[in-house]
Formats: sequence, C-alpha cells, structure tokens
Amino acid sequence: MNKKIIIAAIVLAAVAVAGVAVFLLMYNFTQPGPVAEIYQDGKLIKSVSLSENTEFTVECDDGYNKIKVEGGKICVAEADCPDKICVRQGKINGSVPIVCLPHRLEIRVVGGNSDVDA
Repeated sequence: MNKKIIIAAIVLAAVAVAGVAVFLLMYNFTQPGPVAEIYQDGKLIKSVSLSENTEFTVECDDGYNKIKVEGGKICVAEADCPDKICVRQGKINGSVPIVCLPHRLEIRVVGGNSDVDA
C-alpha cells in the first residue's frame, strides 16, 4: 500500500475515535437541575433545589410567606400580605419570578430548563 493511504487511514481513525469520545462525554454529562433563589430586601437569603419537595416559611417584620416546592415547581402557598398577589401567581419553574412587594420578597429560578423556548 501507498504510505499516503496508510497515514490518511490512521488520521481518519484517530478523528473517529476522538469524535466518539467527545460524544460519550457529552452524553453522560448531567446538567444540574434548576434552583430557586429567594431574595429579601435584595439580599439572597436561601437557595432551594427544585428537585426536592420541601416547605418552609420566610418571615419578615411585616409578616410571613410560606413557600412550597413540589414537582419541580415553586410557589408561595400562603402569605399574610394584604393583596396576596404572590399566592395567586401560582407555581413557577423558571419563566417569571414571584414577587411579594409588601414583604420585599422575590423568588427567581435559575439553571436547568424552563418553559421559555429561545
């Protein structure tokens, strides 16, 4: 055989092996799930994974917000603010933050996939 053909075959085999290795690494790569960041007065007070179901209360001088994580979504389940807009907003998983202005509370979802299609 010609030397050029042998060298071309070796280079082609190396490129194929490298391509398969990159594919396998990308296929096994696990992306971290979404995380909800809870801010009060503009300061991060807690980060919660949306992959674990949990329930907790955030208190402030003016009252409280009971926050619930279930099924990969987060919501304000109960609050003692006068308008309760944060409660009526329902469950989110990334597209729009939940805001409670009377308690100066904001819940943002970061990372993972959301319902927004780019």
